[in-house]
Amino acid sequence: MNDNNRVEFQEVWTATYAMYRQRVSDSMLDLAFGALAPYSIEDVRKGITAHIRNPDTGHFPPKPADVIKHVSGNSQSAGGEAWAKVDRAIRCVGNYRSVVFDDPRIHAAIERLGGWQKVSLTEEKEYQFLRNSFLKLFQGFTIQPPEAYPRKLIGTCEHENSTRDSFRRGRPNDEPVMIGNPERARLVYQGGGELGIAQISQSGTQQYLESAIDSTIQRIGKSA
Repeated sequence: MNDNNRVEFQEVWTATYAMYRQRVSDSMLDLAFGALAPYSIEDVRKGITAHIRNPDTGHFPPKPADVIKHVSGNSQSAGGEAWAKVDRAIRCVGNYRSVVFDDPRIHAAIERLGGWQKVSLTEEKEYQFLRNSFLKLFQGFTIQPPEAYPRKLIGTCEHENSTRDSFRRGRPNDEPVMIGNPERARLVYQGGGELGIAQISQSGTQQYLESAIDSTIQRIGKSA
């Protein structure tokens, strides 16, 4: 979701709590919206409906974790499904094409593992270690969604073509391959950034850094 869905989310969340004769404060709405932001408003609606229908938990108002559980499953089952998509993309797409998965947690996890090129070129003897590392990262992002992630995972062709003007690898204007649900992949792409969390700034940094210095800030190493 994004800010364009905030009003609709507020209506859905407020109406849901009204069923349980409870009110929702603005701060509760902000917290719930932030926790569920990685999911589309349609998925949130489905998760709420599934929670209400659940005879074991439906007599209590839903928390964001309840909605996430119904949308994505628990962290272990969701991680297994996510790894299955990554594994299939490695074997069927490979490292040359850029890819867009249908879950931002996959993008964030792969970025922290070194990027798509490195992950997709993992040797067989390291593959189990890669899987375990991915699952740990993915489960962590299920609990705490990533604040930033790359909109697409760059493949070898796009990476090398971006560094040269003449000879270009691959077919002209190769588009990224979408893995999983196309609509969700589109939302992941639109919600991501160019570089994800590993953003590097090289121009105008000295002026920016010095402009942020406040005379009241204690320098590192000096006592307050």
